[in-house]
Amino acid sequence: MDQYFFDMLYSGYTGEYQLMSSLYRNGLDALRPPADMGIDVVSLNLKQQLREPGTIPETFFFQVKTAVTSVSEDPDRPGAIATVEFKLKDTEVDLLAHSRERALFCYVYNVEAGSLTDAFETPFLCFWLDGTLIKKINDAGAFFRKDGEPKLTLACQLRKPTHEYGHWYALVVDGQGANVEDGYLGVVGGSGYPADDGADHYSVAGFLEYARQGR
Repeated sequence: MDQYFFDMLYSGYTGEYQLMSSLYRNGLDALRPPADMGIDVVSLNLKQQLREPGTIPETFFFQVKTAVTSVSEDPDRPGAIATVEFKLKDTEVDLLAHSRERALFCYVYNVEAGSLTDAFETPFLCFWLDGTLIKKINDAGAFFRKDGEPKLTLACQLRKPTHEYGHWYALVVDGQGANVEDGYLGVVGGSGYPADDGADHYSVAGFLEYARQGR
């Protein structure tokens, strides 16, 4: 049996169920479609519809990707950087790049568990890109194909500034490692450095707030 295949399979399940748990935490129902149509998780506002007849149905569609990397800091040298990559089919990118109701959720797990947080079982970082943002960064060259690979690559850098009170942030880069237009996602848990679109890209609640604004 291919150990890599099974590792990737279970890593993918980890992210999908992490997202479903967060959706329940935000009062939505979540399910995994039985057919692979490019959508891993669907959410519904079932509770609100049952409790308040006449509530408008609300549905969101998610593709989920996970990555495992080494993230560590030297206490004597603040600042850190790690690059993670996510693989998507051309059809998945096209499927997502339609509206705010569709989003790619990326979960990053840290093999250096305990160095910054107990992130072996808990995501070190989670961030999302909705369909409108995916279209923008796709037009800007964010998705690229490596030689010999059938899928597209989305590369993101996780960075922490060198100053003592710097916050982690995620940034989409192209195949040469250059910043992609509209690819700055703001800082984690900080203020004063919002994402290019002004959204909170590090929580399900942030996605829901942003997606509902577009309705």
